[in-house]
This record gives sequence, C-alpha cells and structure tokens, in this order.
Amino acid sequence: MRTALHHEPSTKGTTMDNHHDDQAQRRAAVESVRGSLAAEGLETSTAYDDDAERYVSGSLTADELVARAEQRYRRQAEPGVE
Repeated sequence: MRTALHHEPSTKGTTMDNHHDDQAQRRAAVESVRGSLAAEGLETSTAYDDDAERYVSGSLTADELVARAEQRYRRQAEPGVE
C-alpha cells in the first residue's frame, strides 16, 4: 500500500497548478487503493474514507494515512476489541 500512495512531487507550472496536480495524483492513488481492495472483495471504512479525503486535500501525508489505517487495523485485530 505504501508504494501506491507515494508519488514524485510535481515541478511544472505555478504553485496553484502544482497543488492541483498533487491533489489529482493523491486522488488517483486513493482510488487505486480502493480499487485494489474492491478486487479483493474488501471495502474501506468510513474512518479510512475520511482520512483519505484529508490526504487528498494535503492535510495528511501518505505516511500518516498509512499509519492511521494500520493503527485502526491493529485495534480491530486485538482480542476483545470491536
């Protein structure tokens, strides 16, 4: 999952163009992850979807997005945690 979310920063155009390019790249990465999960018969959680939108907007880094998802998964995998 980490490789799907990492991308090279754009160096073309204005700062605004770069922001839109970066958002488009982040959106494509998120949709790629969702597609991969769907191919496995899995769905994303509401918590992940919220974090993914924060990643697309630039409020979370790819590493933060992955760390938060891993943290949620670990909590769910613990005995007695629902």
